[in-house]
Amino acid sequence: MKKILIIIFSILSVSCASQLKKVNNIDKPDIADSLKTQRLIEQYKIIFNNQQKEIDSLYQIVAELQDSINFLNSTIRIKNNAKFPDSLFFAGYKFDLTNERLRQKFIKCYKAELKYAYRYIPRSGKYFPVIEEILQQYNLPADMKYLATAESYLSPFAKSSVGATGFWQFMKSTAKYYDLQINQFVDQRMDIFASTKAACEYILWAHKSLKKIGANDILLAICSFNSGLGNIKKAINEQGGKDFFSLIQRKSETDDYIWRALAIKYIIENEDKIFTKKFGREQNLLSTCKTVVLTLKGYYKLDDWAQAQGTYIKQVWELNPWIKIYKRNQYRYSPINDVIISPGTYTILIPKDSSPDETKLARIEKRFLNKNDGYFAIEHIVRKGENLSIIAKRYNTTVSNLMNINGLRSTTIYPGQRLSLITNYSNYYVVKKGDSLYKISQKLGISSQRLIDKNNLLVKNRAGKKIVYIYPGQKIYF
Repeated sequence: MKKILIIIFSILSVSCASQLKKVNNIDKPDIADSLKTQRLIEQYKIIFNNQQKEIDSLYQIVAELQDSINFLNSTIRIKNNAKFPDSLFFAGYKFDLTNERLRQKFIKCYKAELKYAYRYIPRSGKYFPVIEEILQQYNLPADMKYLATAESYLSPFAKSSVGATGFWQFMKSTAKYYDLQINQFVDQRMDIFASTKAACEYILWAHKSLKKIGANDILLAICSFNSGLGNIKKAINEQGGKDFFSLIQRKSETDDYIWRALAIKYIIENEDKIFTKKFGREQNLLSTCKTVVLTLKGYYKLDDWAQAQGTYIKQVWELNPWIKIYKRNQYRYSPINDVIISPGTYTILIPKDSSPDETKLARIEKRFLNKNDGYFAIEHIVRKGENLSIIAKRYNTTVSNLMNINGLRSTTIYPGQRLSLITNYSNYYVVKKGDSLYKISQKLGISSQRLIDKNNLLVKNRAGKKIVYIYPGQKIYF
């Protein structure tokens, strides 16, 4: 591995030297010639952007090589005399492995998950205590922690080809119903606390719904987390069975989902019997960090808050993978990085040994409760004499952006009108031909009045009467 790294970073050095040589060979700018200066800046941008891509690509190769080595090492550790019991238990249900068809199903999943134990066994030490505590709060089986393992191998950064993200692989469309914030500032699908609570709420909801049709089976509720409740109910209606072992799932992936979790449970609980050497465990998250609850009514930077907590912003960002970097205004060759959090209530991890300044902290957190303050103003109330051009200039944006955010078809505005200045890009509906506000509100499960207020949909007609006006292609935010 060391030889490979030396070769790769030798290539990296040559690449950087080559790019710098190109930079040095560029003619020095003639200050009097603004066009030449601009062309020079563009050339610099291209060179450094290409260089950064090469660096990122080489680091990716290193990461993949390291992952391959870990994979091979874990395979070498596997003993060859695996013997399985006649039955296994998961979430209180017995899986009969004397049934040859079921036994082969288990063995197939066992072999597939065995090779990736080097990923999830170490992480289990870090995340299982957190998940177990939340499961207990919701009175759900502790074995559900193996579902998160099957979903993401306990990586907050796990992402599927269709966009499912985080520990529990929530899709955006599902996550929003459980108040998981997803925008350009945060993605709570990557928050171990918020996402686990959302998964628990979904399972309880699905179980309650299934019980109403006589299918009192937590395994089927778990299956619905993968395939959707509609597919489970359809299988019940078509096949007549009302428990996991009496149904053929409509999607094979859904059936595998339970068996994979069972196999992972068996592997983790029998690590010493399966491997010649145990894997190390990452430290319990709750032993190295403490949680603080933070409420924001506006969009705020957390730099001062982090220092008042006795830490610094980069450490907060590293400990909380759901917090994104907000890239603003490009400066020369690179955008500027900020950590900004959108309105909401969050559970934030900080180092356990950090010592807060309570007086300073109270002052900062009080300011965080101001709704229209902070890094961004959220809305602007139109004053007499103002137009969109004046407002756009004030907030360093454009007229077209304000019109798009607020669904305006013309630049006409009136005193007292509330204009949104920030958009949650994940939560909007695009109006289709034939849509009415009533139809849209029914689809979204949101009242018409809320949509009217949020999107400023009331306009004056020629008679001066206020009416609701929407049009195909318009974005309705909710």
